[in-house]
Amino acid sequence: MAMQLFVYYRIPKADIAQGLACAGELIKALEGENLGTAKLYQREEADKPYFTLMEVIEPAPVQSKQIADFCEKVQELAKRSFSTFENPPARHTEIFSEVIVGAAKPCA
Repeated sequence: MAMQLFVYYRIPKADIAQGLACAGELIKALEGENLGTAKLYQREEADKPYFTLMEVIEPAPVQSKQIADFCEKVQELAKRSFSTFENPPARHTEIFSEVIVGAAKPCA
């Protein structure tokens, strides 16, 4: 079953170039270590002093079988990738598993 991690965090508008560069380093490291693939999305918060970034990470098949370990590896890569920030952004991770339509069981 395919899994995806959705990682949300905020970057001050003044630091967005640095934040995007750090996120790019994280994605390169993730893919370079054959841990999985990722895409990066951003949303400008018009009335806020920050952008919201979201990484959508798909673990490599072997990694999705040990998701807790995989999440730890991602956090370590993020810690290294965002080390240039004086106060690295807090990251919120949500994990979703693919649902095969027709095979899903209804909620009780």
